[in-house]
Amino acid sequence: MNTILQLSFVLLTVIAYVISKKIYGKINWGILSPLIICPLIIIIFLSVFHISYEQYAGGGYWLTKMLEPAVVAFAFPLYQYRKILKEHAVLIIANVFVGSAISIFISVILSKCFHVSWKMSESIAPHIVTTPIAMDISSMTGGMEQLTALFVILTALIAAITGPVLIRFMHIKTSIAKGIALGTSGNGTGTSKAFEMGPLEGTIATIAMLLTGIFSLLLVPLILGLLI
Repeated sequence: MNTILQLSFVLLTVIAYVISKKIYGKINWGILSPLIICPLIIIIFLSVFHISYEQYAGGGYWLTKMLEPAVVAFAFPLYQYRKILKEHAVLIIANVFVGSAISIFISVILSKCFHVSWKMSESIAPHIVTTPIAMDISSMTGGMEQLTALFVILTALIAAITGPVLIRFMHIKTSIAKGIALGTSGNGTGTSKAFEMGPLEGTIATIAMLLTGIFSLLLVPLILGLLI
């Protein structure tokens, strides 16, 4: 694919994201999140002009590469709030561990209740982990990576939409509790939503997201082995 065509797809993605952000900024409804609207705009564009996903993905490669240095930006708030993180380290670790275990346990139990296949259960179990780690866990346990990625995205969207509502409904006031809830349940999307609430919430969510990935590597095979 030539460079001009690749750059045009990058430009398409950026324009779609800007449009979706403006819509979300004016009508702040969770269902209008850029994570939903931006892909819809791109899907409609590709369908109308009969462009294959493979062609579009060739340009998306550049955006994927740009994510790598962007992740480093998470290190700054971690350093900025290092004293608070040290002070509440045990609380954060314990809550994320319990939250991860409960989420994995419930997902496997529900899979058994609805009599879904063994392979499907293995694909669903790591649904709260960020996509790359979740797919690795799924592959390790015998699940279907693509299906796992779908459940991760759905979980993240649900967490981003319902999380703030539940936080207000439950009268959760502390930044640490908000960050743990969104980071543990919503991976990267939940962490992004936490940063909208405040830098401390986002920092705690970042830690929760990383810990969820680590704990899930241990808990998913263990819980699957016990329940299936």
